[in-house]
Amino acid sequence: PPGSRGVRAGLGAEARWNNMRDNLNHPLHQQEEEEEEKAVHGSLGIRDSSLARYLDGQHWRLKNQLRRQTAQSQLFRQHRYDLNLDEMRDLTSERVKYIIKLPMVQRQLDEQVEKKKHCINKSLVIGEVLSTADLATGVKMGVVCWLFGGAIINLGSQIHIERWLQPLKDLKLTGMFAMTERGHGSNVRGIQTQATYDPASQEFIIHTPCEDAEKMYIGNAMKGNDAAVFAQLIVNGELLGPHCFIVPIRDQEGNMYPGVTVIDMMHKEGLNGVDNGILVFDNIRIPKENLLDRFGSVSEDGVYQSAIKDRGARFNAMLAALTPSRIALIFQALGAMKLGLTIAIRYSHSRRQFGPKDKEEVKIIDHQTQYLRLMPHLAASLALTFTSRYAGEILDEDMCQGRNLVHNRSLQALVAGLKAYSTWENLACLQDCRECTGGMGYMMENRIPDLKCDSDVFVTFEGDNVVMLQVVVRELLAQYARQYEESPMVALLKHWSAATTDSLRTSVLAFNTETVGSLSFLLKALNYRERVLQRSLAARLHSKVMKNKEDPFSSWNSCLHHVTCLALAHIHRVTLEQFWKAVEGCPVPDDQALLKKFCLLHGTSLLYQERAWYLEHRYLTPATSVQIRNQLTDMCCSVKDDSLAVLAAFNIPAATVHAPIAGIPCPRASWAFYPAPGQDGPRAKL
Repeated sequence: PPGSRGVRAGLGAEARWNNMRDNLNHPLHQQEEEEEEKAVHGSLGIRDSSLARYLDGQHWRLKNQLRRQTAQSQLFRQHRYDLNLDEMRDLTSERVKYIIKLPMVQRQLDEQVEKKKHCINKSLVIGEVLSTADLATGVKMGVVCWLFGGAIINLGSQIHIERWLQPLKDLKLTGMFAMTERGHGSNVRGIQTQATYDPASQEFIIHTPCEDAEKMYIGNAMKGNDAAVFAQLIVNGELLGPHCFIVPIRDQEGNMYPGVTVIDMMHKEGLNGVDNGILVFDNIRIPKENLLDRFGSVSEDGVYQSAIKDRGARFNAMLAALTPSRIALIFQALGAMKLGLTIAIRYSHSRRQFGPKDKEEVKIIDHQTQYLRLMPHLAASLALTFTSRYAGEILDEDMCQGRNLVHNRSLQALVAGLKAYSTWENLACLQDCRECTGGMGYMMENRIPDLKCDSDVFVTFEGDNVVMLQVVVRELLAQYARQYEESPMVALLKHWSAATTDSLRTSVLAFNTETVGSLSFLLKALNYRERVLQRSLAARLHSKVMKNKEDPFSSWNSCLHHVTCLALAHIHRVTLEQFWKAVEGCPVPDDQALLKKFCLLHGTSLLYQERAWYLEHRYLTPATSVQIRNQLTDMCCSVKDDSLAVLAAFNIPAATVHAPIAGIPCPRASWAFYPAPGQDGPRAKL
């Protein structure tokens, strides 16, 4: 029959396809693909090693794929320092569009909506790789997808996801996140932008009532279409606290909507590829459906409904839902830190200066002041790698299980503390990298100045670091107080026992110098410091409020130095514990031995930084303090050559490193080229 030939032909095509598919899935073909991928990655400077996989974690393949995409893209291979403001912004926007279109990012956004397991961790590692390639792109991508997009996913409902997130994925719109105001940055509860419900039209009226209510530092303000705006909800004259609304700013042709004013904030210290601006609203009317209503909604006739009746608790639940954006900043700072260390340490292994008389000058990494400045930062970057992953895994589990993050106060405290510690450590690290590379480190072509300027803002956005430390301590004090609520007598006995043990430790353990070099000694020391600071702060606050009848704010304010010390002591202890757990879990003996050396260095460095406090509390004697100082010096010296193996395991592509002083040729700056350690080649000549 006429149709039978077509059927047979169709079956033949199907059979051919099945045969092709089987060939593609054949182990030999897969092996060829893997070998080809290795070859491509190798040419880009991406190496496959057991240590690299362990540092990258279970999503190492995803990170390598994105590294390859950015390293091969002409958009990211350009490291230009002669662009004007508009050109920098346009380049960053094109980079963001390129990244959003990548299949791996499209899949990740879908998984984030579906709250699939590992969706948070995948977004975090994507953010780290992007920030290593270009910090402005990483930050703007965070604004568009993880702040604006995250607000829709975590504060809205399915209708909001369909209306705004899908067009974002299709590049039909981009968004911004408008929380900070001129008069209220860290104190979000006090924002003044108003959202008044009009039951007659079933609309919200978004209004900026005064200058202090202007939304400031809003990323993507000069290019974005819609903004996730936090405003005080007012229904029937009742103030119901901050809620989030989607407010249209400009159409797809870039035309501003009536009643919206956007002021360009122009040049900044860094991140000039991110267009920050000020938003002012003059009685803008938006549909009732534009309220992101996960935690509260308004009926057509103006009745407010929420499963969380207490206004303060509702506000805390909203902010807790945005925790992923804060943890993303930790990964971005870590990306900058790893890149800065890669450039500075490679250069230190190539550059020579001074040496014994009538002999070749020595590498500057062999100078004690050089390795004493760089090696502790490298150890801290490893500690933060494992600790940030630990926090990400907890967050991922909670979100995938649909748990309300407001109930996991310890996680919020951990993320807040890590945000403060990592961003401060990043700045200190990059400053030392800059100084350790001399005049070469001052040149933009070598990337360190750019990294410094771009990441400086990390210490104040997504929560000022000092405020973040207060979040940590409020949770620590709450945990301390709960001991007495649950069983006052048992808690008092524990308190007495701990205090007595600590007192004995200052007179016995401090004199046992044989234990100083062990990890158990370092962990006990960090635990002791945290425990004493916690107990003494609780006693101080209790005395001020209960005995002296001081008001709570004044009492807290007079103890802020104590508060910040306690918060950092807590985070220091957590990073060392997580680093050690990662060392114990490392399956390759050589890698484990290497990581153990850096773990001991990290613990020794943390103890050394606070040696004055330990001496004051008689935990250390002068002799043990000297021993710790010598131990730090010896450890930094012993790992300076191992540092190259760690840098290689960071797997930063050559095109991303870019810096000529790190062994990456650059036609524009041939005068800055130094061969990579272990490579032969002509040195820069001036």
